[in-house]
Amino acid sequence: MRISPRGPAQRSRLPGRPVARLLHLRDAARDWDAAVTDRQRGPQLGLERGKVFPASHARSLLNPARRLVQSPRRTVAAIGLGPDARVLELGCGPGFFSPLLVRATQGPVVLFDLQLEMLRIARDRVRFAPGAACLQGDGSRLPLGNSSLDAVFIATVLGEIPDQAGCLEEVRRVLRPGGTFAVSETRRDSDFIALRTLTELVASHGFELAGVKGFRWQYVALFRPN
Repeated sequence: MRISPRGPAQRSRLPGRPVARLLHLRDAARDWDAAVTDRQRGPQLGLERGKVFPASHARSLLNPARRLVQSPRRTVAAIGLGPDARVLELGCGPGFFSPLLVRATQGPVVLFDLQLEMLRIARDRVRFAPGAACLQGDGSRLPLGNSSLDAVFIATVLGEIPDQAGCLEEVRRVLRPGGTFAVSETRRDSDFIALRTLTELVASHGFELAGVKGFRWQYVALFRPN
């Protein structure tokens, strides 16, 4: 399938607790925030709260030690992509997750970032994938068609976006009905968004929480347009 130019989430588990019904997901968010305390400290990610991570430090985001905090394999698996899913990685940076994303689907994958230098590094990391494309731009103005995607994935980037409302509206526009918006946040990131806060923010723009996968230092929250 082709993603035109602009013109099912899986049930998952929190540590020690199943996510069974939508009515209980808000409680699950609260429990996750309480479970990951300041005693569980990992490496500090990011540089300054609310600031875009500079391209001059791009290579540091590919440090293998980062896998101890954010496992690309577990993160991508948590999204639950279908075999032909059309995917947007929003704020891909230098492509820490990108190689596994493009291997997870036979459909097209778009790597999208504000910074050209980040995209150049990410492009080199997915050269083996003919279905991968790179686009530079602002997350609040996505150059993609309405309902053209099966999944949008964003990791530790939403807190850096000044116009979060505009970005979330755009994500909802480009997702097909029933599509998946996957958000990964990592404790100790300078722009970390707690799960309960994230759920309220995303819900205010037409999404509902469909599942959560929690790891020691991070979580992956899955949302669907409602």
